[in-house]
Amino acid sequence: MNGTILEHEFFTQIGELGYRDKSFEWVIWHAWRSMEQLAADPRAKSLPFMDNPLPTLGMMISYLLFVLWLGPLYMRDRKPMDLRRVIIFYNMFQVLLSGYMFYEHLMAGWLRGYSLTCQTVDYDDGPLSRRMFNLCYVYYLSKLSEFADTVFFVLRKKQSQITDLHVYHHSLTPMEAWILTKFIAGGNATFPNVINNFVHVLMYFYYMLSAMGPRYQKYLWWKKYMTEVQIIQFILCIAHCINALVSGCPFPRFISTLLLINASIFLVLFMNFYIQSYKHKAAIAKPIESSKVQEVTEDNKLSNEETTTTTTATLTEINNNSIVSVESLLEKSGKPLPPAADQHNTDSCEHMELSSPENCLDETITDISLQTELPKDVIESTEGLRQRIVTLEELQLVPEHPSRVEELAK
Repeated sequence: MNGTILEHEFFTQIGELGYRDKSFEWVIWHAWRSMEQLAADPRAKSLPFMDNPLPTLGMMISYLLFVLWLGPLYMRDRKPMDLRRVIIFYNMFQVLLSGYMFYEHLMAGWLRGYSLTCQTVDYDDGPLSRRMFNLCYVYYLSKLSEFADTVFFVLRKKQSQITDLHVYHHSLTPMEAWILTKFIAGGNATFPNVINNFVHVLMYFYYMLSAMGPRYQKYLWWKKYMTEVQIIQFILCIAHCINALVSGCPFPRFISTLLLINASIFLVLFMNFYIQSYKHKAAIAKPIESSKVQEVTEDNKLSNEETTTTTTATLTEINNNSIVSVESLLEKSGKPLPPAADQHNTDSCEHMELSSPENCLDETITDISLQTELPKDVIESTEGLRQRIVTLEELQLVPEHPSRVEELAK
């Protein structure tokens, strides 16, 4: 039946109800009955949950009550449930189911003569029409099964995953699928379903790999592209609905308008999610990463400066202690102190960046050993000094090199 004629007859019957003196419930009930008589697919009446929308509405309300109130209340004082194995098999089931529905959509119509620009609903009970009708009902049941996505989040206490987008999507799609099966099981209305089944094959496969543990995380690099595929899905649906509305397609304009509004809402929500999850986080992560690199560089610089300062101070302390010790030993022995070093030695010790403090110490001790004959008690005291230096070298407070003090003690 032509969609435009169907809509005209429906609103004509609504106007003939004489609702001025009737209650609101009476008007709704009779409007529903009129719409069912004119537009409902008679094949749907005998199927479970398809006689009227109340069972589906009841399941949607129960879903919202559980995920938003009863579930979190029940899990508040309990540990998260370990559902890893259940989730793996659930996601595997959804991958297989979505793959089956994608194939059936193609074989029941979209590869068997359906037009991409305008396709009306075939209500004749032929083989392909019946196949498409049965598929629409399976699609409806699959949307009810997807309530489990959110239930698993609640039982695992993953409340951060239960976003407004997630709840809106899972609570609304069962009613959309019910309307599809009840009134328009085929034609243009199944175009979004084909794309949705393909996207769900990828999506639930991703969820399955994610649930299989850390060893499979390296295969999940394409998460970002999953959201981009979903955005493309809604852009295609919007373009398809607009084409049906502006081209004069006999598919019901009211349904095309509803599909257009729904796809536009999903597009806005998914775009917002994409920007918040990837673009915004990437913009924040870049300066944070740069600041971390700068902090690490500054920390390394400060660490190097502290190490250099500590090492220099330690070497200077060793040199001063060594020279003072030698001078005190000489005074104890009654021997005169050696004459001041010549200008060449002074210059070499003044330029510390070209000659290490140890070299200055070695040159001083060498001059002393050449000009002074040390008595036995001085040599024994020097041996103690040598042991102190050896101990410091073992502790790596001074560089390892041949010590002139050792030669002096020998």
